[in-house]
Amino acid sequence: MPVSNELDDPIVETTLGKLQGFTIDLENKEQASIFLNIPYAKPPVEELRFEKPQPPEPWDGIKEAKIYGPACFPHVIDSISTRGGVVLNFSEDCLILNVYAPHKTSNTEGYPVLFWIHGGSFSIGGASQTGYIAVSNNFVTKGIIVVSVQFRLGPLGWLSTGDDVLPGNLGYWDVTAALKFAHENIKYFGGNPNKIFVWGISSGGVMASGLVLSPHSRNYITGTIEISGFLLAASGSNEAVVEITKELAYALGCGNDDSMKIKECLKSKSIEEILEAVKVIKPARKGIHKSKFQPRVDGDFFPEDYIELIKKAPKKPSMMGFAEMESLSFTLLINQPTIAELYIPPEDYKTFGEESLKQFIREFVAPERVFGEKAQEVQEKLIEFYGNRGKPENPGYAFYLDRYTQICSHTKYIIPSIWLAQERLKHNWPVFLYQNEHYNEQSIADFVPIRDAFHGSENSFLHALSRGNMKFTEEDRNFQKVLVDSIANFVKTG
Repeated sequence: MPVSNELDDPIVETTLGKLQGFTIDLENKEQASIFLNIPYAKPPVEELRFEKPQPPEPWDGIKEAKIYGPACFPHVIDSISTRGGVVLNFSEDCLILNVYAPHKTSNTEGYPVLFWIHGGSFSIGGASQTGYIAVSNNFVTKGIIVVSVQFRLGPLGWLSTGDDVLPGNLGYWDVTAALKFAHENIKYFGGNPNKIFVWGISSGGVMASGLVLSPHSRNYITGTIEISGFLLAASGSNEAVVEITKELAYALGCGNDDSMKIKECLKSKSIEEILEAVKVIKPARKGIHKSKFQPRVDGDFFPEDYIELIKKAPKKPSMMGFAEMESLSFTLLINQPTIAELYIPPEDYKTFGEESLKQFIREFVAPERVFGEKAQEVQEKLIEFYGNRGKPENPGYAFYLDRYTQICSHTKYIIPSIWLAQERLKHNWPVFLYQNEHYNEQSIADFVPIRDAFHGSENSFLHALSRGNMKFTEEDRNFQKVLVDSIANFVKTG
């Protein structure tokens, strides 16, 4: 915790009670007021587990808001779920948000707000991993308030029996409660409740594109910034979570045919039992649709299909974009088997060839179980496009690793983003679409044969996440300025 003089620490009075934060010095010689661990809902424990978030209890006196609260439990506790160089404590009592605001008072109608949703395949992550220093220097210095939010993850946030007993999307309901809190209280921190831009990366981007559609959340939102995560991706929304829920229930001895019994049984289990059962059913899928715990069209949070909601929802501006080689993160850079089973280790590079790519296409991209009688035709077209297009006379393993990474990038990120942008444009949504081709050379090991911008690489520039000993070149600093200024200008002007 930063050293500060408590007599000078900022105090705000919210609708729930008073909060005391602290100040930090910024690179522009001004200060930011930091408020951490603000509850926006009752702890979702015991009888409130697997229920929609309930309004929080007010408090008496002054509540200290100086230390990050625990992160929500991930689906598996391993080195991936605690990545980012920050050791996380976990708790089911984790529905909190944090506010990073300019210390000086706004002389207009209030500062615009960036409402940050972390990524992590709906299953890992927490607000403390991105911290408050880098993001404050990037955006608070520009007269923007940043709010970061936590929400239920993995089975606790996304399980669904496919009916109204447990429709799913609890993570969406959590973030909606946080948006409501921000809308009602951000003015006390100097913010403008009518200028809240929801901003996320990866699954956080998916959630941003879903929140702006749902009638339960969209009225709190002015616009969205969606980085490398889009609602129309199969890994971002899928009915398969219903079958996963039944598998998990069965592994826990809860049966798998009576929704009410499943829900009550799941409530009675300890978090340790639930996490152990996730390991039993395996935490990730092999193939392009990686997430096991994810949103779905539930008839409640999403009363209609996404395309119908795009037609009918108020048209809000969206800044959305992707990295040129998104899936490089998963195929060659980081082995994260609890999130995605796509990684090829360096010792296997040279054995990855034409047959490896064809097998992946047939078994995981266009399998017969999904495409039925059209499977062979689709497979042949994909093999022609990814396996034969522009093939050199003597292609080596690097060519096939590149095409493997391309097909994963296209199916998981790039095609869904362009599809979503086209659907929005068709119905007169203001859309600003970008492709990121920049990466820091030190972020990719020398032995990796593909060098390109990859999934999550923007985090190093926006939050200093995973930067480690990475040194920024002048080109990196120029890219960071363009990225930060683009987001800041969008938030200020739409």
